[in-house]
Amino acid sequence: MQAKTHSGLETVINVGTGYFIAMALNLFFLPHYAEGIVEQSIWVAAWIGITYTGISMVRSYLFRRLFTHLSESEK
Repeated sequence: MQAKTHSGLETVINVGTGYFIAMALNLFFLPHYAEGIVEQSIWVAAWIGITYTGISMVRSYLFRRLFTHLSESEK
């Protein structure tokens, strides 16, 4: 069984790298799709990325714990 702290660390590393990818994509795509709607700056991209990352971390952690629980139940 994977410890809860290991699940959390895995989630932080996994989603943390996704944050930087999301931020780079925001900086690239927002100017093309949200022209005039969203202020185009690194800070806007960063806050959008932080929001997505936070949601992704919670989702990833919950799924990890769910599947760990299910695999333990099968034994």
